[in-house]
Amino acid sequence: MTFDCIIIGGGVAGLSAGLRLAEAGRKTLIMASGQSALHFSSGSVDLLDVPGDPRAALPAFIGAHPDHPYAKVGADHIIASLQALQAHCAAEGLILQHGERNHQRITPIGTLKATWLSPDSCAIAGEAAQPDTLLLATPEGFRDFHPALAAANLARQPGFTHCRILTGELRLPQLAEFSRNPHEFRSADIARLCDRHDLLADLAAEISRLTHQAQGPCRHVILPACLTLGRVDERLHELEKRTGCTIREVATMPPSLIGMRMQEALRRRFVALGGTFLTSERVLGARCIGDRVQGLYSQNGEDLLFEAEHFILASGSFFSRGLESRLRGIREPIFGADVHGSSERDRWADQRLFGRHPFLGFGVKTDERLRVLREGLPLANLYGAGSVLAHYDPVQEGSGSGVAIATGWQAAGHILSEAL
Repeated sequence: MTFDCIIIGGGVAGLSAGLRLAEAGRKTLIMASGQSALHFSSGSVDLLDVPGDPRAALPAFIGAHPDHPYAKVGADHIIASLQALQAHCAAEGLILQHGERNHQRITPIGTLKATWLSPDSCAIAGEAAQPDTLLLATPEGFRDFHPALAAANLARQPGFTHCRILTGELRLPQLAEFSRNPHEFRSADIARLCDRHDLLADLAAEISRLTHQAQGPCRHVILPACLTLGRVDERLHELEKRTGCTIREVATMPPSLIGMRMQEALRRRFVALGGTFLTSERVLGARCIGDRVQGLYSQNGEDLLFEAEHFILASGSFFSRGLESRLRGIREPIFGADVHGSSERDRWADQRLFGRHPFLGFGVKTDERLRVLREGLPLANLYGAGSVLAHYDPVQEGSGSGVAIATGWQAAGHILSEAL
């Protein structure tokens, strides 16, 4: 099977690259080994966790971190990549919002997380004063969102000290159809039930019951993201119409429907542009001739070579098995690429749970054009993108999805520039 470009990895880095290539008319294949990290993410996009406008902070940050993936992309291209992502999501009905600075997304435990882009269905703490009364509600028996915990933490946040935060459970008899313990269903289970049956009337009645019990006006409601596996905007608007409330959602503990919706929206867009997306197609190895990759072998077809002119390695980090941890270090398993890391395992992690952990900066080395290095030299037609890359800390910097999107988009740009 022959393509113009093959991308290893179906997460946001691989999809960002694939969308740019497919939009330019390249015959592009994405080989995904299974669920990407988007299934476990909030669905928001972090750029840089800094005060003020993170776009304005990029040049100084790049100057201070010359080996960082952002430095190999450049500030203007980083911003362009995020704008491209917004446009592709909007084409699939997923609107990503941002302001002139990072906004504060409300997390499922009631803390605030600075981020750059969020779906417009997400609950955020804006700069305006918070409502006098806020209701956090969840389906009865749902264990992946605890309103009481979220309310207690949210009440400690600046801007919420004068907000009356209420909690409640939505009683939905339809949840009894789950054959296993009714207290062991997940957000995806509830979403599938909502997609099979019209539960809006029952949900609206339950929300109205809780707001009427509030002993005062209550017109702002936060729910866990579990209403649908697909587009949620129409469902939320209908609930708002029936209840007279403003309703927003928070990402739950994994699986995260907000992240899954972004994954599916980008995949649909990629396929609509002519791309080919293979799921459960884990890449096991590659055939290389000199400094060029000729093709890939997969788990489902070891005797079949997937050939292309260009390749992008967006296989993820340890979580996605794009990197493998060994007794004396780490390795990249497909190409045997050069990696940045330490052979002394005692130095991989900080003793403090929330400290800076060096292993987060481990990964594949690339040149200034994001070409993957092997034995110190670049493979001419293999580019790296996303969390497989070295020299950045997505947690401490608040840069994880921003790096993935920017490097995927830029790797595709280098491939396109070679044809000019």
